[in-house]
Amino acid sequence: MLRHINHNNRLFMLGNFLFALSYGLWMNLRQLHLGDLGATPVEVGTMLGIVALAGGLLPIPAGLITDRVGPKRVLIGAWIVAALGTLIAALATNWPMAGIGFAVFMLVIAANPATVTFVLLNTANIEAEGQAERVMATVFASWPAAMIFAPALGGLIAQQWGIGTDLWLGVLGLVAAVLIVARATDVRPAPTDTRVDARTLLRNRRFVALAIFYPLALVTLEIGYVLAPTYLEAVRGYAVGTIGALFSVLSAGSLLFNYIVGKARPRVSFVVLIGAVWLGTFLIWQSSHSAGTGIAFALLGAISTMWLLAQTSVGQLVSPQQRGLALGVTETLGWLAIALASWLAGQLYEANAAHDLPLIAGVVAMLPVLALWLFSPLAPPAFQTETNAAPAVTTASSQPAAD
Repeated sequence: MLRHINHNNRLFMLGNFLFALSYGLWMNLRQLHLGDLGATPVEVGTMLGIVALAGGLLPIPAGLITDRVGPKRVLIGAWIVAALGTLIAALATNWPMAGIGFAVFMLVIAANPATVTFVLLNTANIEAEGQAERVMATVFASWPAAMIFAPALGGLIAQQWGIGTDLWLGVLGLVAAVLIVARATDVRPAPTDTRVDARTLLRNRRFVALAIFYPLALVTLEIGYVLAPTYLEAVRGYAVGTIGALFSVLSAGSLLFNYIVGKARPRVSFVVLIGAVWLGTFLIWQSSHSAGTGIAFALLGAISTMWLLAQTSVGQLVSPQQRGLALGVTETLGWLAIALASWLAGQLYEANAAHDLPLIAGVVAMLPVLALWLFSPLAPPAFQTETNAAPAVTTASSQPAAD
């Protein structure tokens, strides 16, 4: 499959790998780091909700800018902000300041519409059935590939030298990732006389259906997952290093689910992914054996693949000239959903002595969402590109940015 990946996408794969490696050292230790700095579980849940809200602030304006000036500059700018946020968290001596650093880092979500747009604009023969899914699954496999060992490595580093060391290493890795992606050629959507704006998106029924379903599903997927590290440490007695290793298992699961998405139809893939997260959440709740917990985390790897599938589908449902806006809308709605799930998880976690209500809520809530996808007309039978889409791409050297 790599022979179908052009030079730009290969540079992005390498940069994305370094970004994931740098982030993966500490991303799943945020809850524990905030706790170490004095935050209670309720405060941790609330802060993670605020962090998620920060992720939802900029995708729509960033998507509009992407449509106007191309994805490369948006991507690089957002990654620089991510490095700054990690630096703030590394310097923090109390949990509110660390939370601010994590929130600043999460502004990098503004880059997500640009990253998907960048990869799709650099995908040849995108109209061929399954081509976009195959390229996206291959390029973005660089993320779980790094995450297979990054969380375990981060956990070991944290046990020896503290989570702060992970954060400092993360700063260095993010700077390196920016320098690599900066070498890519700038690409932009080709100009078109067709009017493309928010009203055009609202008339796209398939887009509206997915924009409704994806955040709804995400709340149910995240509510049992977001405080899983806190639950495993406080209730099950898991060490930080063990929790880091579990997230490496999760990333291995993500690689497997990426492969499935590259082979199966989107409608079937959604069912597989939601079913996997349901079973993983159930196992964390019910299994007291370490093997069961390991299987659960492998299944929870489907959550990140859900994002890949949803955003790839959105990118195909709209014309290249409005792809940034469409991806920005779904990204914002997705992070609002995660913020809601994080806040709910924090409230439910403290509501009983067993601290298992977030897991129970996830297990129960996913079932009607799965039924909705299977039996409701909300779910489109297949994802298809718009037939009236304008030409996809020009290089920056041949097409100046719009005024």
